[in-house]
Amino acid sequence: MPFAPAKPYPRLWSLDAGLVMVVTDLHGDWDAYRRYRDRFVELQAKGRVDWLIFAGDLIHSEPNTGPDQSLEIVLDLLALLASYGSAVIYLCGNHELPHIYGISLARGDIVYTPVFEAALSQSRRRAEIMRLFDSLPFFIATRAGVSLAHAGAFAGIAEPQTALKILNWNHQELLNRAQEALAAEDVINLRRAYAELHQAPSYEALARHYLAVYGPDDPRYDHLLRGFLATSVPSFDLLWSALFSRCEAEYSRSDYPIFLDAMLKELSVEDFPQQVLVSGHMDAPDGHRIIVHRQLRLASARHARPREAGQFLIFDAARPVRNAEDLLNGLGSVF
Repeated sequence: MPFAPAKPYPRLWSLDAGLVMVVTDLHGDWDAYRRYRDRFVELQAKGRVDWLIFAGDLIHSEPNTGPDQSLEIVLDLLALLASYGSAVIYLCGNHELPHIYGISLARGDIVYTPVFEAALSQSRRRAEIMRLFDSLPFFIATRAGVSLAHAGAFAGIAEPQTALKILNWNHQELLNRAQEALAAEDVINLRRAYAELHQAPSYEALARHYLAVYGPDDPRYDHLLRGFLATSVPSFDLLWSALFSRCEAEYSRSDYPIFLDAMLKELSVEDFPQQVLVSGHMDAPDGHRIIVHRQLRLASARHARPREAGQFLIFDAARPVRNAEDLLNGLGSVF
């Protein structure tokens, strides 16, 4: 079977055959998305590629980079999934994650989530998109020994029990526990405290801004509180680390290779020992960067400089790969 969830792990999927096309971090850039989508459709029709994998962060554009067409991209992806089925795979990135939990994502003065939340509410397809986000895997392992992830290695992955928690992650379990805890509390006082914590005039002002709810009667009105409770548990830090890892920029030069090696071992499934990690998430000005010979960082648009330096990767999921340099011949451009 060429594709299946690996072992019993819902967040780790495996591929044992076929030509894989990898694209990363398009961040609401419709033109880039269209180019990569159309290249996949063209190559797939010619038998030159079998799989298209988006390695997270399809959504949330940066200010002054053109219109944010995140919703259009996700809706088109849903149509692509309807046409191509499991041949198209979407990994969860750190920008998708906040919408699952109803929390905000910010960098400095830039707050990313409200625009997409408003677009979701106007689309009338929120439930469908939320089901998609909830289902997204975090990792893919291949017979070639190439693993795919949004970010990279992180310290916790070196602990087997931590790895098991991440590979078996259940968003709804965490959210349901938070909802049960919320039901046992004085919600009026919690709303007041939440507004004070965020120095806002009222909880309703925050809920309208961040969740695009229509008012207190909206079933999602208290999801800011639910998300706060769900993401305050210590175990959530594991997921945050996995999707937000700054890799070699976060850890020392001596430590990061240790974490990378541990991650590849944890992602090794059945008879598929993993040798190389392909990820996005961080800048790679020339479209790619090699990290300690065992990680290829790909930048398909947003993290390339300029954007048109962005690259995709094609590799054979069944052909063994020894190091990151072995993948360089598979790099290409749509610009």
